[in-house]
Amino acid sequence: MTDAPLLLVVDDDPSVLLLVDVLAEKMGFRVKAVSNGLQALEHLRDGLQPSVILLDIMMERIDALTFMNQLREMPALEETPVIAMSTAAVLERYGEQLQVSGTLLKPITAPTLSQALGKYR
Repeated sequence: MTDAPLLLVVDDDPSVLLLVDVLAEKMGFRVKAVSNGLQALEHLRDGLQPSVILLDIMMERIDALTFMNQLREMPALEETPVIAMSTAAVLERYGEQLQVSGTLLKPITAPTLSQALGKYR
């Protein structure tokens, strides 16, 4: 299953990482889960080429806006689709300025994750 699409999940909540890992693998994705944006950027700079990135908006150390600005400066990755995930209030406040491909409302369920990731399978 090496040709399965790669999903990079970035969230500082271990329970979210585990949930997305289990659900996305059932959907046919390979999953790389990291607990902060700095780790994610490091993996991307080292050559990780995800099909899609699932990004928590509110994280410690580096927030989603800073992550997105740095991602868009990487020529090989600037077109990588990013789905922002958070609560309704946070998505409403920050979602538009992030200029992402989609959003995912927390708490995450199998149907909402499937809907958000479906076109990237």
